[in-house]
Amino acid sequence: MLCSQCGAAAHRCELCGAGVCSRRFCAELHEASCAALSSLPTPPSTAQGQITYTRTAPNKPRRKERNLDAERALAEQLMVTIDHHRQAGRGALLAGDLDSAFDELWAARHLEPDLDRLGADARAHLPAGWELETDLTPLARALSAHDHPRAADAWRRLLEDRPARSVQAEAAEWLASDLLKRGESRKALRAMHAASALGRCASPETFRALYRGAGLSADGTFALYLAACRLDPGSARAVVLRDPLTGEMWPDQDARWWVRDAAGLVLVDSEHQAEALGRARDLAVTSRDVGWVLLAEGDHAANRMGVRTLGRSVRAGCADPADEDAFVRIRLAYEGACERLPDVAWPWYRLAELLACAGFAQRASKHLAEAERRSLGDQAGERANLRALVQAGLGNASEAGPLAARPFPKQPFAPSLRWRFLRH
Repeated sequence: MLCSQCGAAAHRCELCGAGVCSRRFCAELHEASCAALSSLPTPPSTAQGQITYTRTAPNKPRRKERNLDAERALAEQLMVTIDHHRQAGRGALLAGDLDSAFDELWAARHLEPDLDRLGADARAHLPAGWELETDLTPLARALSAHDHPRAADAWRRLLEDRPARSVQAEAAEWLASDLLKRGESRKALRAMHAASALGRCASPETFRALYRGAGLSADGTFALYLAACRLDPGSARAVVLRDPLTGEMWPDQDARWWVRDAAGLVLVDSEHQAEALGRARDLAVTSRDVGWVLLAEGDHAANRMGVRTLGRSVRAGCADPADEDAFVRIRLAYEGACERLPDVAWPWYRLAELLACAGFAQRASKHLAEAERRSLGDQAGERANLRALVQAGLGNASEAGPLAARPFPKQPFAPSLRWRFLRH
């Protein structure tokens, strides 16, 4: 064996196995290298072994046990506190201290939801005659009678609790008058439309006068409402439909008209189609306006139910009472529109399509012939599509051809000169 340093004859080192000669330089150099090698850490073993993986179940949160004694004590304490606020508020209301009555009664109302978070066992220990909700309507009425600055806030908070329908109508009517006094005519109009939907209707002339006072065209908004009630939320977003009273995107605005600031509140989607139809009904002055509203009401109900599906169920005799009632309401709406719009072809086409899908072929053909004699306004190009929808309901696939989307009138139009001459 040769030395690894100088190449001379050498012997094998027992530690590292290298060759080392008898020279002093080579021996010292080799001893230093062996000492450094022995001080290095031992490398990990490269022997391949079987690795076993174990799946541990996730730590499930342990359900916290209810402390019934603590909940009962908390329920009793809440009841005592709520009773204290109620008695103080009612006493202040009788004494005429409206500010203190407002603070005390609403403090009691804000504590009541805490009782719902407790268990049923804790609530069962409350007195039998103890009421879970406080009627705050007398407070709002007292504030309104004295023209108190906090009356509007009381009515708005009361509406958040969704009281009885009559109370909602009373709140809407009072807030509308208060907004008119403040000069906020558009917000007042929205409140008046809400009151009208709840049963407290103002005259159409009043609505139109307020629209003119707010800088809006009554006829233009009437036509917009008729078009908006036929647009589903997706189509309304596509055409950027905005509420003329708020200027916001109509399908995406908060349906709670009484909320001043919607920041931080959960958005409540608005049913803009039903709201637009109600507003159009409030603006209908003449018999012709009522005819356009009836046509829109029939279209709104028919689009929700589906004319073909509804007609087929009526034809097969398998319609439930709700579908039969809807069929009668849609038919009456179209017939009322035909009576009030004698020169317009739209309600006649609609009525013919509905009766054709329901299996009344003879009457549908008669109404189709009447529709062909009347006008479609500026949408004469839609006549082929309307005729095809009726033919498809009658089962004449060869005459119907490809069906397009169900068209609707874009705006009301005045009677033509020909029909004016025939009526006179």
